[in-house]
Amino acid sequence: MLAKPFLPVSLDDKLPELKEAGSLSALCSQNKGIRECEIAIGEWKPKELENAKGMAAICFDQCLLDIFGFYRDTNSGRDIPAVRTKDFDGAAPSRGFEITFYPVALKVFRYEGCAGCELIYQYPIKLNAIYGQEKFELPMLSRGGYYMPSSLRKSIALDPNKELSLKALIGEGEFTVKISNKAVREYSRLLTVLKYNEVY
Repeated sequence: MLAKPFLPVSLDDKLPELKEAGSLSALCSQNKGIRECEIAIGEWKPKELENAKGMAAICFDQCLLDIFGFYRDTNSGRDIPAVRTKDFDGAAPSRGFEITFYPVALKVFRYEGCAGCELIYQYPIKLNAIYGQEKFELPMLSRGGYYMPSSLRKSIALDPNKELSLKALIGEGEFTVKISNKAVREYSRLLTVLKYNEVY
């Protein structure tokens, strides 16, 4: 009887290690036996990453809203793939949510300001995603940082035409955060260019 081939574990099963490493790049440099590290493209595959950068915008500090681009982190000098979007409050232009999608995580915060005063930021204490009719619980990685489970990434990569919203619980209650259709399509493109769509 032939032995079954070794199948690397999913990143879903390595969240404590991901938190401890601080980034997927750091984790993949230490441990290649994870599906996302073996198949997808990141800093642990420098040649492939340079090729991928040619398929997206390169932006200083931050890219425009709702586009997939690599923005240069001013602190580390790293080029980070992301899609940044906002859900503005129609009643108050200086109030809303800002969301940044990375390959396997997202960062979200609520902001509120007024004329002549600084913006106030609030971070959710719990976050769920609803894609189409399916609900996904997003595990917290850091303040405002949440993990995108492989099942959600797969759904978006395979069909980027459904509606995506977030249910964010903050001190003032629960808010529904709507993600633009363009941002969802661009996040799907990010997953495809970096081969996260081949992880499953």
